[in-house]
This record gives sequence, C-alpha cells and structure tokens, in this order.
Amino acid sequence: MENTETLPLISIIVPVYNVKNYLEKCLQSICGQTYKNLEIILIDDGSSDGSGELCDLFAQRDGRIRVFHQANAGQSAARNRGLAVAQGEFLGFVDSDDWIESDMYEFLYRLLKENGADISICSHYRDKGGKSVSKYASGERFVFTRDEGMRALAIDKHVRNYMVDKLFRRSLFAGIVFPVNRVFEDMAICYRVFYGAEKLVMQDTPKYHYMIREGSTMQSKYNPWKEYQLFLAVCEQNDFILAKGIWDRTPVFVIQRGLHLIDHIQLVERSFAAEDIVNKVLFEIHKYDRFSWRHIGISCAIKRWMICNHLFLYRDIYRFFRLMFKSKRHRF
Repeated sequence: MENTETLPLISIIVPVYNVKNYLEKCLQSICGQTYKNLEIILIDDGSSDGSGELCDLFAQRDGRIRVFHQANAGQSAARNRGLAVAQGEFLGFVDSDDWIESDMYEFLYRLLKENGADISICSHYRDKGGKSVSKYASGERFVFTRDEGMRALAIDKHVRNYMVDKLFRRSLFAGIVFPVNRVFEDMAICYRVFYGAEKLVMQDTPKYHYMIREGSTMQSKYNPWKEYQLFLAVCEQNDFILAKGIWDRTPVFVIQRGLHLIDHIQLVERSFAAEDIVNKVLFEIHKYDRFSWRHIGISCAIKRWMICNHLFLYRDIYRFFRLMFKSKRHRF
C-alpha cells in the first residue's frame, strides 16, 4: 500500500443493534484492515444487550473509531446518522453481525483507483454453520458504464442491491438518504447512487462475509408485508430506470417479483390485509400486460394468467403441490 498519509480517508459506517455475540468479530475485522486510513463510525441504535458498551470499549483501543449512541430508530436512521457525520472521501458499509477479510478495503480502493471508477464491488461469502460459500470467486473483472451497471443491478444476481460489498465515492450520496421505517432499504437507494456514477468496476473475488443467522432482519420468518416492501422497491427501481430511458426490460422483474410474492401469500391464512397486498400487486402487474410469454417465459405467463383469472383455484392448486412437496421432502 501507499504511505497512509497519502491515502484518502475511507469512512466505514456500521449500524449496531443488539448483536453483542457477533460484534467483536465484526469490529476486529474492520480494525485489522490493511488499509489503515479509516474513519470507523459506529452507530449504537439503542442496543440493550451490551453492544453499545462494547463499541465504547473498542473506541478506547482504536482512535479511528467514533461512537454515536441514539434511541432505537432502525437501521436506515442509523446509517443516515453515519452519512451525516462521515468525513471520508470514500464510504463503505458493514453490518454489525457480518465480518470482512483483512484486505477488503485495500482491494476495493485499488480496484476503484486502477479503473478510474466511482464505485468498486467485490463478491461475498454466505456464512452459515461455520462454512463460507461464495457463488462468484473466479477473480474475473468487469467494468461497467453507468447504464450497464444499473442494468446489472436491476437483474440483481451478479451485481446485488447491497451496500456492504462496495466502496463508493462519498459525493454520490449528495441529497440521498436511506428511507426510514422500511426494510430492503439498500434496494431503495442503490440505483440512485449508481445513477450518479460514470464508471463502476466489479471483481469476482469474495471479501465480505454475510452471516446467515436466526432472528436477523433478513432471515426472520416469512412476512407478506416485508416481502411487499421488497416488491415496492423493485417497482420504484423499475420506474426510475424507465423514466431515465436506461432499459425497457425492467418491467419483467416487477412481474416476476410480484408473482413470487403472490405465491408466498397463498401459504398464509387468508385475511383482508393479505388480499389487499394481492390486489395492489396485481394492479402493478397489470400495467405491463403487453409483456407476453416471449418476454417473461411461458411458465411465468401461465402463472400470471391463472392468478389474474382464477386466483382461488390457483391458490388451491398451489397449496396442494407445496404441501405434497413438503411431505415428500420430510419422508426422505
């Protein structure tokens, strides 16, 4: 690495809420980065399990750490507090129950600098049961224009709608904040941040460890309202990309995500709230009836026709096959 004094400051924002059993490993991995010129911003979002005290203890050990304590307001509010106080030229995000490889920010900075990019991206591991698995680990490098990057983000398979596996120029966040009281807040703003970039670069080298744990925000038991928030984020992303004339294929993802959500709703007890979600999703899907099976695939088209024309019959058929599959899986 270059001399620390010549390197730009990277601000790493870490929202913290009741993750004491994971927090020490997370903070050790950040403090131990080979890229030394860091500002580590810890936002204790009203923790009651000792996480806030652990943040203070780490701050006593490492002068690069700044701790802010606040009443519980959610991850978006915590990240917004971090954005408001960050002083770095570049921004990174780490979730407090995850951890990172020791050279992650050195890797991301070099990747960004060598390619003259505004955003650099690495791949990630999914950690569960002591095992780390990565889908993309070839080391292959991809350079995107802004529009190419936004198309990849809309597909959400290779380039994911995550904040945590990326390094951003801070200037990209001008006028942008995370939406409060929403889940899937990453997807709600990631496309807006990407839109401000001229060039993006990704390398399929995993550096971030995403922990799969019981009780986390993203892994808790299925909730139709929560998945509806994801659907709304997909719709907002689609509307933005269409309005900017970047890609006319994004409605396909609205249709696919909406049908997936309706499938899940068939598995919960019927209620006015669930039916209201179905009606709202169908309203959005109907905006794109012009997209035929050639655009969305024949199986998706059949499912759409059944749901739109014979919803109750579809519910009975879907529940029957899901229950049959579940019983067979348990038998073997």
